[in-house]
Amino acid sequence: MTAHEFDTNLSKLTGKLKKEDRQYATIVKAIQIFYWIFIPVFIVKTARQYSDSQSINDLIGGVALILGFLIIALTFRKYYKDYQYVDYSLPTLEMLKKATYRYQPFQKRGVWIIPGLLLMDVGLTFDWIREGKSVLDSQVFFLGAILFGVIIGLVIWYFKYKPLRDKILDLVREIEQ
Repeated sequence: MTAHEFDTNLSKLTGKLKKEDRQYATIVKAIQIFYWIFIPVFIVKTARQYSDSQSINDLIGGVALILGFLIIALTFRKYYKDYQYVDYSLPTLEMLKKATYRYQPFQKRGVWIIPGLLLMDVGLTFDWIREGKSVLDSQVFFLGAILFGVIIGLVIWYFKYKPLRDKILDLVREIEQ
């Protein structure tokens, strides 16, 4: 590939990355807002349930849900900042390697979602128990919902973001050779 072709490919790819980063930041911001809305709603719900029942189980379940929402909201806040404020002025190879990381389906920084989900699971399980439902049913429902979400996310990644990541990886390999 000639220097001109390389520059053209890099310019197109950078433009595509900027567009996708902006779109992803918007999506993550919307998800984050969803969680920030639910935190005060569940604070009020938990306070009412606990004041009515005086049951420690209602308090534990509500606090677990609130903390789960909080952890996930803060994680998505970090994601938003990472996608909204990408530094495209970095050296080309460094910028491309960071983009490769941003567009892989599972990332180390996503590990904070796990404690948030576990706390949400605890909260929902306590809620289901309070309503007289089975713990097994709550686990099947929650894990099924999480699995469904992961599968949908991977399908979207495969068709929308994997091609972009593959192009970035090709360019990184070309630069490194």
